[in-house]
Amino acid sequence: MKKSLAAISLVLILMSTACSNNNTENNVSDSDSSGKIDIQFGTPIDPNSEQAGLLEKKTGETLENNRWTQLFEEKNGVVTHYKMMSNQGDYTQKLKLSIASGDLPDIFIVSDKSDLKQLAEGGAIQEMGPIYDQYASPLLKSIIEAESMKVFDPVTYNDKVYGVPAKMPSTNGYNHLWIREDWLQKLGLQRPKTMDDVYTIAAAFSQQDPDGDGKADTFGLGLHKDFLYGMKGLFWGYKAYPDFWYKDAAGKIVYGSVQQEMKKPLEMLAKMYKDGFVDHEFGSNDESKMMESVVAGKTGMIYAPHWTAYSVEKTMDNDPNAKWIVVPLPTEGANPITIPLTNSTDGTYVVNKNFKHPEKLVEMLNTYAEALFGENADFNKYWADGDIDSVWTMSPVHVLDPSLDLKGHQDIKKALENKTTDQLTGVAKGFYKTMQDGIWGMSMMFGPVDTPFAFVDQTYPDQVMWSEFEGAPTPTMATNWSSMNELLNTEFTAMIQGKKNLDSDFDNMVQNWNKLGGTNVLEEVNAQAAK
Repeated sequence: MKKSLAAISLVLILMSTACSNNNTENNVSDSDSSGKIDIQFGTPIDPNSEQAGLLEKKTGETLENNRWTQLFEEKNGVVTHYKMMSNQGDYTQKLKLSIASGDLPDIFIVSDKSDLKQLAEGGAIQEMGPIYDQYASPLLKSIIEAESMKVFDPVTYNDKVYGVPAKMPSTNGYNHLWIREDWLQKLGLQRPKTMDDVYTIAAAFSQQDPDGDGKADTFGLGLHKDFLYGMKGLFWGYKAYPDFWYKDAAGKIVYGSVQQEMKKPLEMLAKMYKDGFVDHEFGSNDESKMMESVVAGKTGMIYAPHWTAYSVEKTMDNDPNAKWIVVPLPTEGANPITIPLTNSTDGTYVVNKNFKHPEKLVEMLNTYAEALFGENADFNKYWADGDIDSVWTMSPVHVLDPSLDLKGHQDIKKALENKTTDQLTGVAKGFYKTMQDGIWGMSMMFGPVDTPFAFVDQTYPDQVMWSEFEGAPTPTMATNWSSMNELLNTEFTAMIQGKKNLDSDFDNMVQNWNKLGGTNVLEEVNAQAAK
């Protein structure tokens, strides 16, 4: 049934593409009399975001007319329009409908690898490899290719590159342990170094009234339904690597979510659940629901990425004495932590088959890279505007130097030690100015101690384990992966809730996962990686 549906979808794309060839005015943007080119973009920007609203109120700039779009018009002759713009979840769904109908923007970003595969194999997008090679500036190439040429694996089909990766710092893949230091001090506790310490602190935060309201209404550790992604740092502490491809002792690529190492972290979470140290409603709560408890001052520890600073900051609105810190990830025993990372992107920029100017995508990315990271960059202007620190996202295209965040932290730390902050340049100067403007989130992320990037600085790249598989979905993945993941998520949740046995039921789950397609996927992944 699923194969039949996939075949029908492919036919629809081909039919739609053929139809659009007869009616190109819907998809092709031509130069106007001034020589400028109107381009219809597709991007997962939330038009109702708080930051976009603040920028418009402060400067009059909108998502279709701002410092970025004006720069692209000046440098590249591009007039920006949006055919598709919405938050990430809605964007992905709208894109799937557009793929089925063939009504696609000129240039758009694709985050789902299955969608990208469908577009490439259906002939709906252009080959971009030769265009990238010809038009990409040395600066742009240095950014996109900095961490590995594997960045092109997910966009390569039949040895042809069908898009340009929206490169991001792979340090975005770090997961950090955030903790209320004021609660630690109040209860006379030391910072955690081992996973046993994490359990002990969770118990104290739940049972010893750290908020002082005389009620047993606090959670030791935040937990939500997407814990395999949102709390992966906890699993890493046990050398378990969910949703990650790595080589076992025999040199075979395996999938971390179904390895025996998963049992210990699940066992600890199950124990916390039984003892009441985590929210019993976690199975139906998303991360934002968990953060409501954090902001309300009712949760004392969370595993989360560095940008969570902007959420935990709101805790101080309710409790001015609240103090959050980030500590190095605790481990079982004295083992050093290993950080599993994938070559990070925000997806892939692709070009509609019918668009006549595919080189404009690369030219715009050149301009973007130069504006933020070139010799004559104006980082302060194009990164932020005072407390509006996401100006860099308000562009139809973006790409970030993967060393951006870490180098910013390192340069600021060194300047503070040497009392030379007035000599900062580039990224560090921009970050430090935002910190001086009173943006606590920036100070919390990039400050010298007890911050996410203080930990990144200790471990990247020496303690990083890079993913062994970043390619396009294998045939079995294309048809079965979502149901295979659903099985794991359902079973893991039941194990934490005490509804399933962590030994026998875990092994049965792995057997069922293999029957659903796991055996085939592992064979396909190893074969694809060996090419």
